[in-house]
Amino acid sequence: MKKLGIILLFFVLTVFGLSGCGIVDYFTAQREPIVAKKLPEMLLNEPFVITTANGDYSVTINGARTTPQRDANSKSNPQAVIFLDYSYENISYEKRNNMDFFLAQGDFMVSDDAGNELETYNIKDPKRMIQETPIGGSCAASIAYALETESESLTVTFVRGKGREIAQIIIPIEE
Repeated sequence: MKKLGIILLFFVLTVFGLSGCGIVDYFTAQREPIVAKKLPEMLLNEPFVITTANGDYSVTINGARTTPQRDANSKSNPQAVIFLDYSYENISYEKRNNMDFFLAQGDFMVSDDAGNELETYNIKDPKRMIQETPIGGSCAASIAYALETESESLTVTFVRGKGREIAQIIIPIEE
């Protein structure tokens, strides 16, 4: 009886071992390759409307321009400093945490032609400062980025929340 149990156990393990590999191969062959998610495209100087549970707002990418301005206290020496110019309008977005709506550097991921993600650079354009906007209000703002390599354009991805990508645009860098 003991001998029959050992043979039966060996047989079951062999069947599971052989069929297990076959099942893995079957499911592996059935998988489709992962395709990068295509984001909606933003258009230069055209409002892109976002609808949320807290209300609606729009964001408009106005362009990218170089500046000779530098931060004297910066330890980095970028090849160029670029201002990302954008504007936003609060259509119906309600106050949260006692603050009106605004868009800041965390709402954008910016990369150069080679795909390098750019770091923000500590300078401001006093004519285009980020401000809170009540319902019906709008704001023209800029964020500076350090460009470490030569690039003719920027890829700007608009993100919300924890890195949730919403839309994307490729814009030329103006001198």
